[in-house]
Amino acid sequence: MKAIVIKETGEAANLTITDYPKPGSKDRFVLIKNKAFGINRAEIYMRKGEWGEVHDIIGIECAGIVESDPSNTFVKGQKVVSFVGGLARDFGGSYAEYLSVPLKNIIPVQTNLPWNELAAIPETYATAWAVLHWGLQAAQGQSVLVRGGTSTVGLASIILAKQLGLKVFATSRSKEKVDILKKYGADTVISDNGKIAESLRKIQPEGVDNVIELIGNTTLEDSLACVAPHGTVCVAGFLGGLSPLENFMPLMQLPSSVKLTSFGSAFVFGNDDFPFAKIPIQQIVSDIELHKIPNILAKTFDFGQIVEAHTLMESNTINGKIVVTV
Repeated sequence: MKAIVIKETGEAANLTITDYPKPGSKDRFVLIKNKAFGINRAEIYMRKGEWGEVHDIIGIECAGIVESDPSNTFVKGQKVVSFVGGLARDFGGSYAEYLSVPLKNIIPVQTNLPWNELAAIPETYATAWAVLHWGLQAAQGQSVLVRGGTSTVGLASIILAKQLGLKVFATSRSKEKVDILKKYGADTVISDNGKIAESLRKIQPEGVDNVIELIGNTTLEDSLACVAPHGTVCVAGFLGGLSPLENFMPLMQLPSSVKLTSFGSAFVFGNDDFPFAKIPIQQIVSDIELHKIPNILAKTFDFGQIVEAHTLMESNTINGKIVVTV
């Protein structure tokens, strides 16, 4: 099969298409013929060698059809998606024509969406749903601040939060992106210079019930200052980089009764506490297909354009999901 491998860690140009052994049949694994995959920020870190040990073939999500399933749980040709759960770390990732995925990590879907539109959904919407429901336990009538709103998970979080009946605040560093955030459902957009707590509390003096923190450690302390008593901040991204939070003293810097948690999709999806079967991917796909909520597909590339796809992701000029068809 053809696969995209990292010749050496570093720039996007180091991604190379090569011949690679096709995965064989394996008990409790399903062989998928890949049709399309989304590009994710994590894969940029993998490519650069900043994600620890990864497989030769990276890529943390896919949409395709079943090629073979020794368990006979799925039939050949059945449409499925899968994401993280060990992809690109414990076994080969999605930057390939075929991939072998644990049976428990396979989600069947029924849809007539084109492959590129389907591939824009799994990891991004699943993460947004999980943060809202598992990380925050958000409920209708509450408020949520999406910190890093123009990221793909940010946009999906805005969409699903609005569908859930939340009052949505969102941030962006660019004033030009206000209309984009409002298009996807943000009620209020705040320009983010790294310190927004004062601006937010002028609009919502009591603070918000929930914060989805996608920028990470660089804005965490300020996000904590945005939350109302008994509210929750869930760290779910690292757009601001992977540097650790230094000299953090919870008793002094964590507001009383405010809860701080995290959701790392790459590390927990598929665990017993966060099973794939609980994630309503089919419902999300159907809602998109029926135009109840929007998809966030922004740009589609061919398999041979993987360098261009990574380059565009790193430019931070695209607002939405980048997908590669196989």
